[in-house]
Amino acid sequence: MAEADRDSLTEISDTIDRPDRGTLRAALFALKRWLLLDANRWTVVGLLTGSVFVLTVLVGTFGPVSAQRFLARGTSPGSVLVELMKTIVSVVTIVLSINQLALSPELGPVGDQRERLADTMELRRDSEDLLDRPTSPLAPGQYLDDLVSALREQGVELAASVDGSPELQSELASFARELAAEADGVNDELAEATFGEFEAVAAVMDLDTSGKIERLRRVRIEYDDKLGDDERAAIEEMVDTIELFVTARGFLKTTYVRTEYINFSRALLYVGLPTLFVTYLATQIYDPGVFPGATLGVENRLWFVAAATTVSLIPFATLVSYVGRLATVSQSTLFMGPFVAGAERDGD
Repeated sequence: MAEADRDSLTEISDTIDRPDRGTLRAALFALKRWLLLDANRWTVVGLLTGSVFVLTVLVGTFGPVSAQRFLARGTSPGSVLVELMKTIVSVVTIVLSINQLALSPELGPVGDQRERLADTMELRRDSEDLLDRPTSPLAPGQYLDDLVSALREQGVELAASVDGSPELQSELASFARELAAEADGVNDELAEATFGEFEAVAAVMDLDTSGKIERLRRVRIEYDDKLGDDERAAIEEMVDTIELFVTARGFLKTTYVRTEYINFSRALLYVGLPTLFVTYLATQIYDPGVFPGATLGVENRLWFVAAATTVSLIPFATLVSYVGRLATVSQSTLFMGPFVAGAERDGD
């Protein structure tokens, strides 16, 4: 049981195994998570483009050749900027095409739309049975918050309803405590998050459902001879409830991904035209003799080339920033069920 729990400890997903805390690998994992998920996307764009600017200046100043040779030999900076202009157009075109693919379900025929509506209403009705109320909340954030609260309460009721061996009671009591602790953390995060933003998705993804489903199934099998019919039904109902939460979470995660694609496309349109225009101007202005002298010990023309190159790469940095998070969030529920990608084999 402990081995399965250890394999399931993840921060953002049920499908990616997380390294042990306190190690260098764990620190790198935390940095990777921050860059891919937690950081504001424009902050990541700023870090990427800032790194390009700094590296260009450093290579031009302290590289194996002088700044003069760096800017005059080989490919001309003007020619490079022209090629980058073509890249900007290509990136914007490709992303807008991908955006249409991501939003294509919204453009389906009436039959597809009716089927989507029927599936959504069935999910809401199942949720209303769990929440014991006539209607489930309309706000997605409140809906998720109520589902998590219902999971915590049902876990407590499950532990209290089973009257078996001390080992069984201890196992279910431990399960209920861990579920309650995770649910409280998710509720706290949801209280400060707005659905449509990543924080709401990250909050519900932090609930380790794969480990809990596997744990309950093992309890059901290992203690089968010590469980009554009502207790077996209670465990199965708990599993069904977690599966309902996984389904609702996956549905709303998909909605978030589509929303993020819209934001991504809009952001790329905002930066695409200004970047293309500035890069074009840079190709027309640049000449080895236009910016004589130096500032802070660095040739002025190197400052100009570094700035022009950095600006021209903003669309690509925006692409990396948004797609990195979208890919990671999509991977977070890659498996529909109790699987953990990267988990070690437990020998069972």
